[in-house]
Parts: sequence; C-alpha cells; structure tokens
Amino acid sequence: MTDENTAKQIIEAALFAAGSTVTTETLMKISGLGKKEVTRLTADLKKEYEDRHSGIEIADLSGRFVMQIKPEYAEKVKDVAPKELTSPQLKTLSIVAYHQPITKAEVVEMRGANAYDHINELHERGFVDLKPHGRTTMMTTTRLFAEYFGLGSTDSAEVRNKMVEIFRAGGGQSDISRFNPLKRLAVTEMYESLMRMCGITNYKVVNPYSPSEEDLKILVDTDILVLAKGYADRLSELNPPYGGRVLEMSSTTFSDLIEDIRLIEKELGEDFSRFGKHSKKEENINDLKELLEIYRNKALMVKTKASPATEMSAKILGELGIGLSTDGIIVAPDYGTSSKGKKVKKGEVVFPTHKSQSGNLIKRVCDKYDAVIGGLKEIDKAERENVKAEKEVTKAEKEVAKAEKEVADEVAKAEKERAKAEKERAKAEKERAKAEK
Repeated sequence: MTDENTAKQIIEAALFAAGSTVTTETLMKISGLGKKEVTRLTADLKKEYEDRHSGIEIADLSGRFVMQIKPEYAEKVKDVAPKELTSPQLKTLSIVAYHQPITKAEVVEMRGANAYDHINELHERGFVDLKPHGRTTMMTTTRLFAEYFGLGSTDSAEVRNKMVEIFRAGGGQSDISRFNPLKRLAVTEMYESLMRMCGITNYKVVNPYSPSEEDLKILVDTDILVLAKGYADRLSELNPPYGGRVLEMSSTTFSDLIEDIRLIEKELGEDFSRFGKHSKKEENINDLKELLEIYRNKALMVKTKASPATEMSAKILGELGIGLSTDGIIVAPDYGTSSKGKKVKKGEVVFPTHKSQSGNLIKRVCDKYDAVIGGLKEIDKAERENVKAEKEVTKAEKEVAKAEKEVADEVAKAEKERAKAEKERAKAEKERAKAEK
C-alpha cells in the first residue's frame, strides 16, 4: 500500500503533468487511495502552496482539481509559457508524423486550408522542419517533437505508432489510416487540358517518350501516369523502368474525352475530391455532350457516304452518324504509316491527328470533326455541281436534237412539196399533150 507521503507526491505530480483539471476519481485511481484520503491530501497540498506564498496554486473546482499559475502572475509569464497544441493542430501534426516525409500541399489536401496556419504554428514551435522541394515544401518532424512526446528516437516507425496512439486518445477517431498519402499524379503535355476539365491542379507534366533527367526523377516519384493510348509499352524501356499505375487515354472523339474523365474519377475513387472538383468535372462532361450534339446536327447535311481507312476514321464517322459504304469516299488520318508500321490508305478526305495538332483536347477533336464534315460537304458540293453540269449538257443535247429534228422536218416538208409540185407539173404536162393531140 502506498504511504501517505508518497501518495501526496503522486497527486502533486499528476496535477503538474495534467496541465488541466483532474477529477477526484482519476487521482484515486493513480494514487490507489479512497476518495476521503485523496480529498484530504489534495487539501493539504493546496495549503502547503499557500503557506509558501508560491506563484503556483492548487484550485478545487467542485471535485475537480487543477495546478495553475496564480491569476496575478499569468499576464507576466504568458510569453514564456508553452502553448498547448489544439486538437486541429494535433491532428495536422499527426498527419505529418504518420506520413513523413510529406509535402505541405499533401497535408493541405488532407486537412483543408486551415492546415497552413497549423503548419506555421508547428514550425514556429519547432515541431516540424520545412525544406523546399520543387514547387512545394517537404515536411518532417524534429528532435524537439520526439522529446515533447517522450520518444526515445526520431525513428519514423516509432513516431508513427506514437501518433496513432495520440490521435486515438485525443482526437476521438481511430482511423488515422484513412489519411492516406496523396497519390502523385503526372501527365503528358497533351493531357494537361484533361486535368483542367476535372478541376485538377496538383499534377506534374512529364515527357515519358523521350525523357530528360528531370522527367526520370518525376517518374520515379509518380504513382499515376496519364498518357496516350498505345505508348505504355515504352515505359519498360526507361532506366529506371516506370513502376507506377498507367492510365492510357484516347482522345479521338468527344465520347473518348468523357470516358477519360470517368476513368480518372474511377481511378482516384474517394481521393478525387482531394485532387479535383466534381462540379467542374460534371460541367465539362455536359459541355462535351452539347458539342457532340452540335456536330451531329452539322453532319446531317452530309449526303455522301464514306469509307473509313482506319479504326480511328470509323470511330469519328460512327460518332457523327455519317453513312458508310465500301465504295464511299475514303476518310483517313493525315499520317501515311501507323505507329505499328502499317501503311494507311490515302484518303480523299483527310483529318489531322495529334502528331500535327496543338492546343487543348477539345480543340483537337473539333479540328478532326471540322475536317471530316467539311471535306465530305465539299465533295457533296462538287458532286452537285457535276450533276448540274450533266443536266445542262443533257438539256443542250436535247435542244440540239430538237433543232436537228426541226431542220429535218423542214427538209422533209420541202421535199414533199417539191415532189407534189413535180407531180402536178407532170400531170399538167400530160394534160397539155393530150390537148394538143
């Protein structure tokens, strides 16, 4: 059983360590004494501090006790008194400790804009270290952090376990693992506009096809890479090979772009809201659907049937609803050889591909559709002009034939009249001869 003097020291230590009010029940549990003894010993401690005229006092708050600075000295010592971490600051610090090293941008994505204030306070207090890292700042905990929380070292595994313990005890939530590190996203230059359609701004632009040293560094840290369909196989040839997730995108049609947006949303899952904006994404999907309807209405004016030279050609013609025929006008991309080395049939109507295009993805699709619809309408116009010319030729031929017939009729009539006159002359001659006889 704990002796009275030791018990009093334990109660004093508990009040000092707590930094806030402590219930009688808690002191009973810590000291191993009953309620009556705890109340008596706490009252003895309170009197001892009063008798010593100490700057510290023990206050009895109706069954709750607190060791605190006397009110008359609080203002004088406020600048040297350590500030307690607030619950929001503690949660932000937990994220840094649990996921370190972690960028400031990632912490803000997890904790919201208020995390900037938390980070500044934690840095000023010496709990976190900030180092420049590209366009952002990399964060880690400090030795002071380890000392403050009673850790034997700055080992990340020990720090992580301690922060889980603190988070569970102080934050009321036991699922710190739900604060997963933000996935690092990289895209090729061509797909930057796709990120904007999703409202995504936290990404890096990289060239994985012919990478520089900087590109290779970015790829090493990339979790998800967005690039054009058909190029993923090249990534295994890089040194070092890319080992993250690859999202291959098609951008031939508006339907492709809608599917690309949905694919990104599906890949990011619940993290999508940490990257982009659902409202922006849906707004752009609706815009793409409206554009598709506009171009389909334009394609209704095309009467000529088409023959697709490639799968890409067929995809465009199918989306526009243009009629197909094996002996139709050949529609082909502007390259002569595919990426697989296959020769492409020369087109009577040619549309541009990304090899010869610039600008955002929506503009590129519009350029393709304009080239196909415009080219086929020009052929429609030329065919109409040919038909008109043929009709005019036919009309002229008919008029010539009519004139020739009229001439022939006149000749036949004249011949007939001449024959009649000749017959009448012969008859008169015959009657004259008869009269003479």
